[in-house]
Amino acid sequence: MKNTNKPNRILVVDDHPAIRATMNEILIDEGFQTEVAENGKEALELCLSQEFNFVLMDIQMPEMNGVEVFKKLKEKNKRLPKFIFFSAYSTPELQEQAVSLGAYAFLTKPIKVEKILELLRLKRAISILVHLADDHMRNCISSLLTENGYTVNKAVSHDDALIQLRQINYNAIVFDTDSPSLEQEAIKNTIRSAKTKTICVETNEDESPREVLKSLSYFLDTESQIFN
Repeated sequence: MKNTNKPNRILVVDDHPAIRATMNEILIDEGFQTEVAENGKEALELCLSQEFNFVLMDIQMPEMNGVEVFKKLKEKNKRLPKFIFFSAYSTPELQEQAVSLGAYAFLTKPIKVEKILELLRLKRAISILVHLADDHMRNCISSLLTENGYTVNKAVSHDDALIQLRQINYNAIVFDTDSPSLEQEAIKNTIRSAKTKTICVETNEDESPREVLKSLSYFLDTESQIFN
């Protein structure tokens, strides 16, 4: 069983230098990798040229507001980071647009640092077991999931996968649909016997790692929108 984690990459976007600097320092101290931007246009350029797990952004920004940045990224069909918007003012129209676009969270200022850290670590608490016989496929999928902030364990053998499922309450397991049907049924029976809610995500050699990530995100990430 192997577990590897990389720190989440966070983009901090705020037009107030003090807020930007303070949040950046806190995140670095907590072990995150960060970049900063002072307006919406700069934030968009960074998101298009780099990959981030999260964007922390004041929704009312100079040149381009947070919703406009989010829309333009979606139009580019680029893999989206999780957007956590915040605002010091009541912005029901922008908040409604953020909800419809799929923002991860919308918070009001003054910002509670502990709430931000809780949200950033929520994804790290999602554990996934990758059980694939093919070494290349297993390693590629595991690496991509780790890069996207998930906690990943690997199981090569069928017996190892069953042992782990009995001992650890995983959020999801990724396994090969080309494996013997008896083994696939044993995995599902073990999950039922353990009375866990582990999601079964099936894949095969024709599916790319990013397609697997998309399937997992659909099941795991869309359940956790937070607005307060």
